[in-house]
Amino acid sequence: MTASTATSPSLEHQILEGVTKLLDDYAAVKTDDVCLIAYSPDTRAYAAHIQVALTLRGMQAKAFAMRPFIDPEVRDKLHALLTPPHELTGKLIIFTMERDSMSHYDVFAELLTLYPKNQLKIMRIISASDELFTTAFNKTPRELALRNATLLSKIKQESRIRVTTPQGTDLDIELDHDKFDWISNRGAWRPGAFTILPAGEIASYPANVNGVLVADGALNANVATRMDMRLEHNPLTIRIKDSVAGDYECSNPEITRLVEGCFNRENGRNIGELGFGTNNATQEFVADNSHMNERFPSLHLGFGQHNQPETIVPYVAEIHLDVITNDADIHFPSAGETIRMSNFVPIPGIEHPVLIRDQDITGDCCTRGCAPRLKLA
Repeated sequence: MTASTATSPSLEHQILEGVTKLLDDYAAVKTDDVCLIAYSPDTRAYAAHIQVALTLRGMQAKAFAMRPFIDPEVRDKLHALLTPPHELTGKLIIFTMERDSMSHYDVFAELLTLYPKNQLKIMRIISASDELFTTAFNKTPRELALRNATLLSKIKQESRIRVTTPQGTDLDIELDHDKFDWISNRGAWRPGAFTILPAGEIASYPANVNGVLVADGALNANVATRMDMRLEHNPLTIRIKDSVAGDYECSNPEITRLVEGCFNRENGRNIGELGFGTNNATQEFVADNSHMNERFPSLHLGFGQHNQPETIVPYVAEIHLDVITNDADIHFPSAGETIRMSNFVPIPGIEHPVLIRDQDITGDCCTRGCAPRLKLA
């Protein structure tokens, strides 16, 4: 496998810098580690860059292609390349990389039972693109952890917050921290769990939401689409009552059809997620249906599937549609303080809280899977 040479020299250099940050800051690769890359065909060039970078470090670096969603051969391909635990002198580090999906959860989760927890790292990458490497990895897990910790420390002191945006969003949001968990995706490896990338988000399930959402950022959905998901020139307005989307409008007919297709699914209008992106290396939205947009430092509400155990929130939806604003002001009534997401400064030395499920839900990212499995009319 050889790296693509289709990109410009400057872009190529930026991508290679991103590969270095992935290996050093996120995976913390050591020379005695063994690395394995499983990639979907549309991310082959990025997998090649990683493999070449590892080879230049004098390391073992194996790679294989896998089809997204359904691939009967993926387990055999994976196990044929695995180094047995007793032969490892360092760690086994596995990178899974896909553009639109996060597939084969069960296959990779099996490895967590086959290797000692401290001997295995699994880095699950979704939304692989030029921008992922040139932008998203420019903030380290330590920097993201401090940003997440700062926001969580303020939000967890409140039972109610108000969120507004310059475009007209005005939401009254009730919180129940005792009942609903927070997730803090910051790209840090935890023994016995997946690391989901790109990183930079905190999220929970809001007890109740009322008001109007004017989204001028982008959408991110678990549906198959190649449409431009940006909303800058065509904001999407949604009126919300008791955490359910009511009337909505957008001047872009493609966006309107996509939202209609999501909302018309069972439980598709329910708000299942209150999220705040925290990766301020991301300075603009991308056209793709990408998790990078969800990490943008602002507010997003996820409609459809929620991020809690079904014993706590007893419904299931096959749709998850994140609706993202371009900037947001979070008003903390108890503290008499307002934070603007685009320029808030984290508090040095603040400790990250201990969270029940920490950085992801089940290791499958968005519970029902971050995969474009659904076709909408």
